[in-house]
Amino acid sequence: MHQGSFEVGVQIFYRYFCHPSLEFNGKWNDTTVKIEHQSSQADKRNMSLPLLIVDSGSGGFSLLDEIRLQIPQLSFTYAADYAGCPYGDRDSTDIMKRVFSLVDAVQSSRTHGMLLVACNTASTLILEHLRHRYTIPVVGVVPSVKPAFERYPRGKILLLATPQTVDGKYLEGLVSKHSGGTKLYRYGNTELVRLAEKSLTIGTDYSEVEEVLAPLEQRSFDAVVLGCTHFSLIKDQLQDIFKGAELIDSAKGIASRIDAVAKGSLARGNEQILYVTSEETPSINYLRSLGFLDKNLIEL
Repeated sequence: MHQGSFEVGVQIFYRYFCHPSLEFNGKWNDTTVKIEHQSSQADKRNMSLPLLIVDSGSGGFSLLDEIRLQIPQLSFTYAADYAGCPYGDRDSTDIMKRVFSLVDAVQSSRTHGMLLVACNTASTLILEHLRHRYTIPVVGVVPSVKPAFERYPRGKILLLATPQTVDGKYLEGLVSKHSGGTKLYRYGNTELVRLAEKSLTIGTDYSEVEEVLAPLEQRSFDAVVLGCTHFSLIKDQLQDIFKGAELIDSAKGIASRIDAVAKGSLARGNEQILYVTSEETPSINYLRSLGFLDKNLIEL
């Protein structure tokens, strides 16, 4: 039998008699066998699937109100890597490894129709890697500097984010493309992430946030871009410090983006499931106030 005929025969056998989510591409090298998620097969059958939201912790909770407003009764899974939080203290390789492991673990338990990376740090580093790895649409949260530049041309704009985001190439690309010559002030800090997490358990007051921002000499800005979803959890305290400034986050924009990409394909039914990588989470009462009945522990 010729080699070509043999490969075609194997391909037919593999496609129709083996696992339907595997597609043989005619070569035996493991790296050339493409694993298609069951979600892509489900899409072909016009099945609605839930949204998967991944974050380093609780930051993505700040997006839920806007997402629910634009997509009522949306079913979704939230996966929080509390064991790895904050991502701003980690290098890109470690972040990529943790996010891949997190998504793979959750996908093995429940199939999804779209992935939302609710962490600015992860999004600015690995979005393209995620889109290459997974067949479902991938949407990421990135700092909303574009609307800030549009609203305040030649104004004074501050970006609050993690050091990874502030110093990253992705941000430089956004600034170069949208600033129009307007200067962007930047302040990178991961302690604000810890304070935001703390605010959901025992609370965080003005003085604690003020202490973290003490190195920031200037406080008078037209706009402050919250370049970390965690920071929207302490928006009131930040507004007290940056009086008169417009605080701009990504919630409305990302909700619109999800709705536009999904085109009505995501599951409705208001089913919500929570996965966590550590027992150290906000209280179960707080989690239930968000609609999660329980939390499911997974190990990376």
